[in-house]
Amino acid sequence: MSSLSSFLSRMTVAKILLLTITPLLLQQQQIVYVVNGHVRIECPPPLSGNTDEKVGPCDVLEDDFSSTPAFELIPNSLNTITWLESISHPGAPTRFALSSDVIENNDNSRMILDSNIVGNSFESCILLDHVPHDAYSQPNYRNESSWHRSSITLWIPDIKCERCYLQLISVMSDVQHGVPSNTKCIYEGTAKVQTATPSTYPICPAVYHSCSPVTINGTIPRNSLETCHTMNFNDDELQWPLTPKLNADLYEPSVYYNRGDVGIYSYDGAHTLTQIGTPLTNDQCTSPNYCDPQTSFVKLMDVPQNAPYTTMIGECSIVATEMIVEPYKPGGILPSTPKQIPMIAPKTVTTTTTTSNISIGDDDDRDHIKKSFGDSLSSGSHHLTTIWAVDAFSALSVFVFLPTVFFFFC
Repeated sequence: MSSLSSFLSRMTVAKILLLTITPLLLQQQQIVYVVNGHVRIECPPPLSGNTDEKVGPCDVLEDDFSSTPAFELIPNSLNTITWLESISHPGAPTRFALSSDVIENNDNSRMILDSNIVGNSFESCILLDHVPHDAYSQPNYRNESSWHRSSITLWIPDIKCERCYLQLISVMSDVQHGVPSNTKCIYEGTAKVQTATPSTYPICPAVYHSCSPVTINGTIPRNSLETCHTMNFNDDELQWPLTPKLNADLYEPSVYYNRGDVGIYSYDGAHTLTQIGTPLTNDQCTSPNYCDPQTSFVKLMDVPQNAPYTTMIGECSIVATEMIVEPYKPGGILPSTPKQIPMIAPKTVTTTTTTSNISIGDDDDRDHIKKSFGDSLSSGSHHLTTIWAVDAFSALSVFVFLPTVFFFFC
């Protein structure tokens, strides 16, 4: 009788545990992703092959001036560069900046890159900001040859530096990385130098950094310039559209809207920007890794043919158009294996556009974009939506923990 009573007691405890724990294990839980967004410069050759450096301002903490030779950029000219993404994050913007000259007035044989001398200097020479993320990026992190290549052409001012650093930052601007829907964040490096008028935006929690040493044989010493921003020569030389002139709310320098920088790049071998989209909304897609452009991309504008920022100029243009993606090689070695360019037309998306094809030089069209895009950002229609799923621990608990309860109590 006592054995039967004991058995029934154990069965009762097991049922109580099952009824209590199972809903907790199977309830929908907010996802916290452990994989991170990863990106690095490809050409010019970066200081390392790291794609996951969050601390910044570069991908290494120290440069010995000899491991990676400085790559020559052409002053007062267009220069194509390429970068690689090893894990995709939709709507994540990219920014390029140029540091001070670390050789001038430096008697040391190395430079600590997280010093204020280098770190703060990037903020005085932002070459290009709000470069859109390619919506078709789907790399395989474990296979470097699959890492997604993009290219853009920068305008390098008439400056002189023996060894500066071209910096790439990639901002994770989604909910999963701490930027709620309908909000913005500011890059920490920018916020640090804005002492006179501190920013009211929160710091972007997750930013990835990559730096390439470069040499520029211009006429004006880099260290003598207080600023050399792209905005100073954007209209004439580069004609870059994604500036405050187009939409002051969305394209504020070094301030990033939740998944606000979306684009489509060509698949014709050059990997150049062909279309620019509106910010992603939760109604369109909630995935932090891939949003199918056929269903989520809403076109803001087509990139004009022969736009300066898509023109292939310099040695890196050869990498973009003629070489396959290869694993990182130290010592400033660029990819050198020729690729077979598939005869595939550039990808385009036929989803509804917010405007007709526009010319950035047309004031009426510019005003129309500002009004249309500004209204969409301020309408409050993009409500914060929490993404839910059963995480790996819950799934494991269901199949491991619950049978253990049965075995022990029953």
